[in-house]
Amino acid sequence: MVSSVGKRQRERQKMEQAQAKAERKAARRAAALEPVVVQPTGSEAELIEDLAALHRALEGSELSPEEFEARRNEIQTQLEQLSL
Repeated sequence: MVSSVGKRQRERQKMEQAQAKAERKAARRAAALEPVVVQPTGSEAELIEDLAALHRALEGSELSPEEFEARRNEIQTQLEQLSL
């Protein structure tokens, strides 16, 4: 009889863990869908120069491709905000 009680407790724990995991996953998904508002940090000319410098840094192997992509996306978002 003890084994069936233990089995029910393990099953309940598994279900609670699965529910917690599903809630964390849903929260991450919801956070990813929220629009990110980025305020431009400079003029259009400054942002374009930043973009050019970013490309030069990538060519000079000063940045990893991941860092380049992240920073490029930030600059492009700021440029889009300026054009609105």
